[in-house]
Amino acid sequence: MLGILIIVVLLAFGASHWSLQRYEEAVARGGRWQAPLPFTGAEIALAFLEDAGVTDVQIIEHNGVVTDYFDPARRRLFLRREFKDGHHLAAWAVALHEAAHALQTGDALAELKWRRSCITMTRYVPTLVLILVVALKFLKIMPSIRVRLFVAAAACAIVLLLNIGTLAVERNANLRLRRFLDERLNRHDEARERLDSILSAAALREVGDLIRSPRYFFFSALPGSGKARPE
Repeated sequence: MLGILIIVVLLAFGASHWSLQRYEEAVARGGRWQAPLPFTGAEIALAFLEDAGVTDVQIIEHNGVVTDYFDPARRRLFLRREFKDGHHLAAWAVALHEAAHALQTGDALAELKWRRSCITMTRYVPTLVLILVVALKFLKIMPSIRVRLFVAAAACAIVLLLNIGTLAVERNANLRLRRFLDERLNRHDEARERLDSILSAAALREVGDLIRSPRYFFFSALPGSGKARPE
């Protein structure tokens, strides 16, 4: 049983590490590829939204721990300066992918909100569970190492599976970009291919949040860390 629990934890963190590494490598490559048209990330995202008839989304620069996401409740798109003002394909990919979430309404909006809940759990629950397990150990409420390992492994596996289970929302966002990109990049085949590769990695980004759970927990969830979150 102990061996199985260790394998579960290793698989969960392995999948998270792979997703995070794929995203970071894609963004690093995209940062070296100049966009084929003279638009920043924010400008191409606004052009996409305008083309889709969406005029109520505000793009806000935010360079905190939690950024580069669309808030469906406030209809705001938060981007770090690198992606908001960048003229490279990484800026385009991140800004466009998040802007595409603004088109998810109705049933798709409900799925997007559930997706956001799963991302939040992935970021904060593992570290919170670990802190609770350690605290219970010191209080001698949970003395068995197998029980502690089981709780930790179960938390990691559940939040990761929930996250992976909602990835269809991310793929749907990328699909909503297809017509716009087909029209704008019909003479830029190489740029389109490169952009698609970054968009694919961007859809997996939050799976990597499991391995960065302590960072999110201590820099954006605890009291006094409110400045890390956009107003």
